[in-house]
Amino acid sequence: MKDILFLLPPEFPDPLAGPGFFYCPDCAAVRGLLAYFPKLSEELDVRVVEFEKPRSQIMELLGQQHQGCPVIVLDDDRPTPKGIQVQVSSHGKRFVPGAIAIGKYLAAVYSISRPHP
Repeated sequence: MKDILFLLPPEFPDPLAGPGFFYCPDCAAVRGLLAYFPKLSEELDVRVVEFEKPRSQIMELLGQQHQGCPVIVLDDDRPTPKGIQVQVSSHGKRFVPGAIAIGKYLAAVYSISRPHP
């Protein structure tokens, strides 16, 4: 299995936030990493999920309480890299949420540049 990276689409409506379309700033940052380091798109299982909840693909792995994006769900066979803060879902799956944390994880596991402090 590969690590699974969940992202929102580049634009989506959110009637609660107002008219028009929006993008997720954290997902945009992670998409930027994928553009900087194209090999990541081959090494990860990248999945785009709709903005509306429930996000069933994420829920199946992490449970209802962890539906945020971006999030990377770790391959069960991959050791947790030292110094990376990993969360564990009620389903027993390890995951890393948020653009900065995902960038640190990708740097540790896939040998790309680290985020600048």
